[in-house]
Amino acid sequence: MKKTIKREQRQNDVNAAKTETLGRKVIKKIEISEEALKAMKNGKYVEGSLHVDKETGKIVFNAFNRKPRARKQDEVICYHGHGWMKMSENNLKFFASVPKRVGAVCACQEMDNDLQYATGELFLKIEDGDIKPNKIKLY
Repeated sequence: MKKTIKREQRQNDVNAAKTETLGRKVIKKIEISEEALKAMKNGKYVEGSLHVDKETGKIVFNAFNRKPRARKQDEVICYHGHGWMKMSENNLKFFASVPKRVGAVCACQEMDNDLQYATGELFLKIEDGDIKPNKIKLY
């Protein structure tokens, strides 16, 4: 019941505001760029800021220039029997995929061997200077 009373009250407030303006419509011109206008004509939404310019007194719309973030591709450290090890900007990534048919014990042993091989390759690349030591913290 409360919801209907609030809804009716809001509607009454809107009707009162309409009668206060005496039914007059206000038309304002807005400066907008050609790119934003083309996007709106194509049915796209354009996000931006709408404000009054202090110098000219005109209403101006500035569209936000949204650019997709470019992400660096991961650097491959090594490929091993069942996967790979890569280095991204923040993480070291190790991937191993062993078939089920070898069994759980053999799969764990294979993944452990692959991890040992990959870490060995990582240390070799650090020693050779292919990977800068400041990229990876050695504890």
